[in-house]
Amino acid sequence: MIMYTTMPHELIFQENESVFSKRKMMNVNGISLIVEPLSQEECRVVQVLSTNPYDFLYEAYSPGSILSIKPQFY
Repeated sequence: MIMYTTMPHELIFQENESVFSKRKMMNVNGISLIVEPLSQEECRVVQVLSTNPYDFLYEAYSPGSILSIKPQFY
C-alpha cells in the first residue's frame, strides 16, 4: 500500500502517547520549536514550527540539537 500525504510521519504512525506528552512548545529568538526536556537546563529540538524558510537554516535549532537554556514553555 502506498500513501501519498503531506502529513508528518509522526501523525500517521503515532508512537506511545507518553512520548508525546513529554514534548512542549517553546519560543527561542522568535522561532517556535517543539522540544523534549532532558533536564532542568537542557532540551532537545524535535521540530521547527515556523513559516519562515530561513529559520530552518539555523543549525543550532535543527531537530536533534540540544539547547542549553532554561525553557519557557507555553
